[in-house]
This record gives sequence, C-alpha cells and structure tokens, in this order.
Amino acid sequence: MNVLLPENIDKIRMVKRPVAVPYNYRIMYKLAQIVLIMAKCCINKGCSMQKVQMISSGLSSKDEFDRLRSFIEGKMQYPIIRYDPSINRAIVYALAEKLLFKQGNGLFRLTPKGKEFASALEIDEPIMALEKDYLREISNRLTEDKIKSVIADWRTFDVQN
Repeated sequence: MNVLLPENIDKIRMVKRPVAVPYNYRIMYKLAQIVLIMAKCCINKGCSMQKVQMISSGLSSKDEFDRLRSFIEGKMQYPIIRYDPSINRAIVYALAEKLLFKQGNGLFRLTPKGKEFASALEIDEPIMALEKDYLREISNRLTEDKIKSVIADWRTFDVQN
C-alpha cells in the first residue's frame, strides 16, 4: 500500500469553518484568470501588472466590464481600478510554478507550460465562460501605452489633491 501521509503524521483533522473563501479570492481562480488574460489580451509583447489588475477588475462584474469597455473605446477618460492583492499573490504563485516569466522590461509573458494551461482552460468551454467572452471582446485593445497615460495623469493631477 502506498503511504500518502508523511511518517510523523498519522491522521488529518478537518475543521469546518463558518464561511468559505469566495471563489473569486481563491488562488487557483485568480491564477486561471491571469493565464487567460495573458493568453487573450497580452499576445505580442507581454503584460504589465497594471494591465492584469485593470482587466481583472473589469472581469469582476458586468458594470465593471462596461466601464472598462468604455475606457478602451475612448468614451471614458479614467477607469476605476481596484488593485486586488490576490492578483499579486497569484502572479507570485504563477512565477513559482513556471507558468509565467518576467521579461527584462518588467512585463510578464506565458511560458510554454502557461500556454498549455491556457489551452486546457480554453478547451473546457463551461469553465470561466463569461470571463472568456469578456476577454475575447477586449482582446488586445487595451494597450500598455493607454495604461501608462492613465498612470501618468494620476501622478500629475492627483498630486494636487
């Protein structure tokens, strides 16, 4: 018989917690989301942390997606961006699992292993179907230059406030 537990452990105790972690804060969900974002919206040059955060924020609800789309289409000057610490943790995890690598210019790209994971997610149609539809619509229309201009404007105008 194969021993599944380490030598010093003879049992595992499960403790029921009052509230489960919502799916959108789970590391595997965020990891899958990041891989899909990079596979669909960061095809050529790589993807900045800010871009991942903006798109992830846009995927959180229909209203957030509509705001992001308005920004991409030039109908809105400043998007609302919520920086989610679970994205940062998921990126660190993706780097450790060698799904991503960081380029010399600071942008992230998928490794062959990350591309394989993205393909597996894409093949399984019901998994993250809404997110996939939103990402197809965004595609590569949200450029790093557009993101840099927003950040530059924040630094210029918000310093006064």
